[in-house]
Amino acid sequence: MSTAEKLMAEIDRILPEIIRIRRHVHMHPELSGEERETSAYICGILKEHGITPNILPEDSGFTAEVGHGSRVLGIRAELDAMPIQEETGLDYASVNPGIMHACGHDIHLAAVVGFLLMLKPYEDTLPCRVRIFCQPAEETTGGAEKMIRHGCLESPSVETVLGFHIDPTIPVGKAAYLPGVMNAAVTDFDLVIRGKSCHGAHPEQGVDAIVAASAVVSALQTVSSRRFAPTTPVIVTVGTICGGSASNVVAGEVHMRGTLRALDRQVMTDLRQVVREICENTAAGYGARADLVYTTGYPVLENDPGWTEAFFRKVGQYLGEDAVQKMDAPSLGADDFAFFCEEAVSCYFNIGCLGKEKLPGQALHSSLLNPDESCMRTALEILCLAVEFVGEA
Repeated sequence: MSTAEKLMAEIDRILPEIIRIRRHVHMHPELSGEERETSAYICGILKEHGITPNILPEDSGFTAEVGHGSRVLGIRAELDAMPIQEETGLDYASVNPGIMHACGHDIHLAAVVGFLLMLKPYEDTLPCRVRIFCQPAEETTGGAEKMIRHGCLESPSVETVLGFHIDPTIPVGKAAYLPGVMNAAVTDFDLVIRGKSCHGAHPEQGVDAIVAASAVVSALQTVSSRRFAPTTPVIVTVGTICGGSASNVVAGEVHMRGTLRALDRQVMTDLRQVVREICENTAAGYGARADLVYTTGYPVLENDPGWTEAFFRKVGQYLGEDAVQKMDAPSLGADDFAFFCEEAVSCYFNIGCLGKEKLPGQALHSSLLNPDESCMRTALEILCLAVEFVGEA
């Protein structure tokens, strides 16, 4: 019996516990940077199974591992939830108002932690070490980068890192992957248009920040159509806009926040410069000033092409060729797993979580997201194959 087959025989035993973990985490979600109870809960479970978590400094998450030797497979999971009011009506729906696991991090976390529990009895015969990274703040500040800075990939160094994400557009039992670039680089921005406030009856005495801001938003819509080739995907989104204090007052300031996305590092660099030029020059044309600050950003998520192709050939042999699909094109979505891709041989993939019932509202970041929990079996099977694949390398 192969290593993967031996491990897969344990899935039915561990799956009920994994589901219990997932439902507890789902019921008690915490926002990015506030995942202390979630961390304490998971660390307690690990200790109960004889696994000692390694708590990293500065609230940067924790790691845990089983196995021996110098070869290490890393697996990432996320701790944080989102500021969304859940509307699923589940018995284990969020008890924290306005907070929900609407991006599947509860599924990822439970599957990855449960996988480590499943491996513990076999750690003396595993072909490699398996180390999990339980990271905070994937949805906001990029907890992966902080974990790496605090040494999660060291002592001994991690050769290969896996990450996965649920996909509510793919049926349960299937997986999707893409060698090379799979997800976009992202940069968020804060923009303030500064004009001069005055009475609405005398607009000539001021500089209308709302008019200038409106022109800036309109001008930004030309970035993808006129400043980059049609074959170069870029996105500029203004997500929030706020300005003005009264109906008869010319606004002196308008605050906006938004995001940039691109599938190439140099394109993102160029995009940032183009957006800055448009904001500053357009505002100046109306007598206003644009103060643009770029904030958080993730690099392009790029899977190791050779490793990913070879591994998913193996996955296809087990799950069936019809259950494994290569994506037609990268996603403009972003994930801070990209930081791991810059440091080690990495593979990020999607697992289908769309159940047979095909409930309405099944989309990431939806208040109705209700993944079919049996998708965790697919994740466990792929992770079992990864242990064997890394051990054979």
